[in-house]
Amino acid sequence: MTENLRLTTDEDREAFYQLYQYAFNRDDTPERRAFFMDRYQHGWIYGLHDHDKLVSGLYSLPFQVNFHGVTYQMNGIGDVMSAPEYSGRGGAGKLLTAALNEMATKKVALSYLAPFSYGYYRKFGYEQTFNHATQTIAAKDLPRLKPSDFSGTVTRYGNEGLALVNDFYAAQPINQRGGVIRPAWWLHYLSLKHDWSVAIYRNASDQIEGYLIYERQATNFAIQEWTTSTPVAFERLANFVTKHGTSFETFSYEGPSDEHGLDLLADPYPLTVKTTPYMMARIVLLHAFIKRYPFAGGDLAPIRLAVTDETLAQNQGIWELQVTADKVTMNRVTTDLTKRSDLQLSIQQLTKALFGTRSLASEWQHGQITGDIAAAKRLDHVLVHEAPALIDYF
Repeated sequence: MTENLRLTTDEDREAFYQLYQYAFNRDDTPERRAFFMDRYQHGWIYGLHDHDKLVSGLYSLPFQVNFHGVTYQMNGIGDVMSAPEYSGRGGAGKLLTAALNEMATKKVALSYLAPFSYGYYRKFGYEQTFNHATQTIAAKDLPRLKPSDFSGTVTRYGNEGLALVNDFYAAQPINQRGGVIRPAWWLHYLSLKHDWSVAIYRNASDQIEGYLIYERQATNFAIQEWTTSTPVAFERLANFVTKHGTSFETFSYEGPSDEHGLDLLADPYPLTVKTTPYMMARIVLLHAFIKRYPFAGGDLAPIRLAVTDETLAQNQGIWELQVTADKVTMNRVTTDLTKRSDLQLSIQQLTKALFGTRSLASEWQHGQITGDIAAAKRLDHVLVHEAPALIDYF
């Protein structure tokens, strides 16, 4: 197989699309070709050939994310695929390793992906990080809502509404827990891919205070995003949803966290809530991520972390971390993992702790890390404590 892994030509693009269709059993429609090609042009595209035939491929999409007020570069991995006759030969793994190494070279600190197998991607340093909760209720069980304030307006849009709410989306705290900073091209791609509607609530001063993104399916009113900044906006948009009660059999809302609204309902029994794992994350450059990490208040006396990373050698070793008066010191003292350290953990478990998915003390209790529990609690004290949240999918 040839070793030129980056795909750059028009012929490469068409071959990648044809492999995508076959590998994922997708039909070739004008709509699919339009959104696929729109996304393709923004990615770092990788492929493996056997002679002149493309047999494996994936893309790496450059984004920025807002992590508790800090902007990091993040590449999203997608369309990891191999022709069935070449499956199991390591082609996809070779491309993923190449993509991660290019990210590291170009100073990209993070990477996200949607896994087809958690075990497979854990071998490359990714870990389950983000959850979603889907709430479903029958139309007959919708609560009867009467807003207390009828000032302001709710206006419906098609996909053009995505751009109108983008600044409001970016300003919401839940979307600053690792969420994507959505560029204009991504909004355009979403508008090509989805037949969504957008309902926007504006107050009496014509300022946006909330929005819904939803899809009218055959029998289900599927809410994709629901974000509000005031009680009035929530009431008005909730009332807007219930006004569709005679048109659909069920209503669903998939949100970017484990949170639910059971306690908000007079009768919570009819509401079904299902939490599912969503996407994985990986720290690509540990030193770069830690140096700009939004540590919580308080100092951290020096602590030594023995970090294992089997894919990116620049992360492996014993690191000494110290935080004093908002100054972060992070130095690799040795690559010999047998030397003295306070905690011993993989890049996957460190990613979970730094993202707020699971505390180090909990990881220690579950046998996922080893070392001094007191040191784990000391470090936990200065890490972010809110679970990460991600809406977008790639």
